Amino acid sequence: MNNYRKLTYGGLIGALVFLGTYVLAFPIPNGYLNLGDGFILISSVILGPFAAVPAAIGSILADISAGYAMYVPFTFVIKGLVAYVPAMLLKGKKITWKTLVFPFAAAELIMVAGYFIADTILWDLGGLAALPFNLLQGLFGLLIGLLGTVVVVKSGIKRS
Repeated sequence: MNNYRKLTYGGLIGALVFLGTYVLAFPIPNGYLNLGDGFILISSVILGPFAAVPAAIGSILADISAGYAMYVPFTFVIKGLVAYVPAMLLKGKKITWKTLVFPFAAAELIMVAGYFIADTILWDLGGLAALPFNLLQGLFGLLIGLLGTVVVVKSGIKRS
């Protein structure tokens, strides 16, 4: 994938992550379920490690827009890793739903652990209260990521 295409896809994916996180969200206690993580996982297959950039930027823009600016430094690192880790684990592998499960699950566990740490820093025991909801968001992101990636790969979009 050439640099212009990668940059263009990165901008589009950053916007999709923002929209998927901020607009396509379903309220639950201690937060909301959203499609953002699914878009981040899909982007890790399309863009490789570069996906960390639009994932982090789209996610922090959603945090700011939703009134959660205190999470911005945490989100930047966490969502960047959610894109970077599966991209690195999938490097050189044929993409099938079976090869996606472990890297995507690892990425979502990073998200859950990262927000547990962030919530504990920000709210003391709030990390424990939010843990089940972050696990639910992780499972939701995993499912959206798996389904979406299979569709994207079958569409013929080249991965970097």
